[in-house]
Amino acid sequence: MAEQKKGGLGSKEQPLTFIIFGATGDLARKKLFPALGALMEQGLISKDTNVIGTGRREMKIEDLLSKQAVKMSETQQKLLFPNLSYMKAKVDDDFKALDAAIAKYAADKKGPDNRVFFFSLPPFAYASMAEKVKRLCYSKTGFTRLILEKPFGRDSETFAELAKATSKHFQESELYRIDHYLGKEVVLNILPLRFSNQIFEPLWCNKHIDSIHIEWKEDLNTMGRGGYFDKYGIIRDIIQNHLLQVMIMIGIEKPKDLGNQATAEAKLNFLKAIKTIKMEDVVLGQFTARKFCHYCKETVNPGYLDDETVPKDSKVPTYAMIKMSVENDRWRGVPFLVSAGKALDERKCEVRIRFKPEANRIFGDSTNVNELVIRIQPDESVYFKINVKEPGLKMNVVSQVLDLSYHKAFEGAYYGDAYERMLNNCSKGEQQLFVSTDELIEAWRIFTPLLHEIDAKKPQPVLYPFGDSGPKGYRQFAEKAGVKLQSTWQEWFQMHGAQGENLKSLFDKHATEGKLQTTEIKNILTDFYDTRAPTGKMINSFLQAFDHNKDGSVTWDEFKRGAYMFMPWTATRRRLSVTSDFLAFSGIHGE
Repeated sequence: MAEQKKGGLGSKEQPLTFIIFGATGDLARKKLFPALGALMEQGLISKDTNVIGTGRREMKIEDLLSKQAVKMSETQQKLLFPNLSYMKAKVDDDFKALDAAIAKYAADKKGPDNRVFFFSLPPFAYASMAEKVKRLCYSKTGFTRLILEKPFGRDSETFAELAKATSKHFQESELYRIDHYLGKEVVLNILPLRFSNQIFEPLWCNKHIDSIHIEWKEDLNTMGRGGYFDKYGIIRDIIQNHLLQVMIMIGIEKPKDLGNQATAEAKLNFLKAIKTIKMEDVVLGQFTARKFCHYCKETVNPGYLDDETVPKDSKVPTYAMIKMSVENDRWRGVPFLVSAGKALDERKCEVRIRFKPEANRIFGDSTNVNELVIRIQPDESVYFKINVKEPGLKMNVVSQVLDLSYHKAFEGAYYGDAYERMLNNCSKGEQQLFVSTDELIEAWRIFTPLLHEIDAKKPQPVLYPFGDSGPKGYRQFAEKAGVKLQSTWQEWFQMHGAQGENLKSLFDKHATEGKLQTTEIKNILTDFYDTRAPTGKMINSFLQAFDHNKDGSVTWDEFKRGAYMFMPWTATRRRLSVTSDFLAFSGIHGE
């Protein structure tokens, strides 16, 4: 355990109380209690920090701990539990008792009464809870700060109502609206990458950058959360907040300093330059059921409408690709493509910055353009695709990567969870990783007209099978927008799985003694991963799709059978079998 500095937050000199509204919920169990325990373990807040969980009903502290401490290490439990208590917070008398308990803790420490309230609550409860905190639990001798969770409304009007409900009781400096993507390690690295490396900032403009693609993909369905998701859709759930914040970090001008005000001004100025989105700037999709090959045994992943919590006639998009335009001197003319989808072919979040080709390409048109890829999750990394001469007597120029992989460069480093950073920064009064009222006004200005049109017209989203890379037409939309997309290996099999010659050529190129084993599979996947070494999870995913007998290798027969399962579920595939009909259709004639 790291040593706590004398006088740090939560110590005798600076008493600190965290109050969690909604302490019996999933967020508190999965994120908040573990984050507080980790901050104590790291010495960032004192082990004497006071933590009070609250709920609308009575509960014994033993019951709270047995239900909510399952995500914590034994060390964290030992640090947090002695100062963790539970109180009911429903009526005025409950809040008066809560105020008295917090004040007694600070008085016993003979220091200022500093309070951080975390609203792990539905937004409709914010107004009444904020009013009660201000009237009955506001600190008289220290600071009072509120951490608020999204969603922050559904549009400009509902956010204005929500903001009014909190701002009439608290100043902007006391409100901390959380977007946990701002606390992710790689997102935190974007500004140092840009502004502390002389090589990048001169190139970071429309003179040198061709396009920017910010992409979020999830390979899971709504997993019983469809009822919640159906109220918001993918744009409100992911793009308008998380991915927009990533876009801000990519696009802002250099702030005067890293203080709260300078950072907020830089972010706001960039948001004001983003044009309001129109329907023609968007592709919408919704996933359907799909039969999969799991170790060559057919399984079915259900579609969005198969979720019992989703209305059967729902047209809420589970996928969206949006072309965004920034009208300022730095970015005018550069397409920002932002896409997000559920039930796709892989899980990832990354930024792909594609540079313009050299005007005088003396090594020929076949040389690849440079790309800077910022991989937010998984396999956190930053890598730069460059062209180099391949060893040999000929002048063959090939693409390779300068690769900063976090797990290699920072082996053994403690990353910390986004909520640890948010709780720590709020306790220190640092608002750079939080979202201001002015930012959200602009964010909703950008998206509200589009969302209102989708809500009113309910356009039919383009259906895509579970596990595809996106709905039909998304790639053409991107190309028209001026963005060249990267293909995944799953997408290659979707497009070429029925083309016997291509399939056999790929197998023969990599197979050794008629089989694909780990080394050969790595070589195949490397071609789809910017020449980088694939992760163990990617290799396992490939084996699940092709390795029929689970022996760790793939024969030609297994390869063609697995490829069949990637074919789109069309009338063509339905009338084929994996045997003679498929072989004849694909031009494959067994060995």
